Amino acid sequence: MAQDLDLSRATDLSFSLSALLARMQTEQPGAPLAISSTQKVEAERALAAIEAALQPAPQALALRWITALGTLTATKPGEADGDAKARAYAAMLEYPASAFSRASLDAAARKFRWFPSYAEVCEHLEAEVAAAKAQRHQLRRAIALPAEGSKPVGKWSTMTDEQKAEFEATMAKFRSRFASDASRGPADGSGSAEAR
Repeated sequence: MAQDLDLSRATDLSFSLSALLARMQTEQPGAPLAISSTQKVEAERALAAIEAALQPAPQALALRWITALGTLTATKPGEADGDAKARAYAAMLEYPASAFSRASLDAAARKFRWFPSYAEVCEHLEAEVAAAKAQRHQLRRAIALPAEGSKPVGKWSTMTDEQKAEFEATMAKFRSRFASDASRGPADGSGSAEAR
């Protein structure tokens, strides 16, 4: 089975960045938070590591995992061909390799007495990657924070041309960076099974 999610580079955050992420969770909306250039570089590196670790696993790994789960759980009498079902599941399961670990298989086998439905398998695998997706969301929010020492921007009508240009450049960068993620659903993994 797969190894645990390789977030060693992402989760080994400096005290400074960890403290900023913690403040982001506890601060009131609209509270003034800013990110230093060092924190931003670190957050971008951690985000890249998480994004890489969350890439879908090869279909063969998903097939081995789901086949093993079929062996460890009971099947209902008269159920369709198990091999065909396993291949169909594996073709649809787009989760990272870490979701198909031995620990995940053990947890699924203990959880499901009977071979689970596709929806139940997806729910189980989503729980396996939920922490990484939550951290990815937090890092994205941190990267989007204003830089330390930057002046707060007022209304568009009161902004200078330089501030407007900087804002437009930031928004263009944001749109291009996260455009592909919009089609995948919410960053926290909530919602439909397609939110991977």
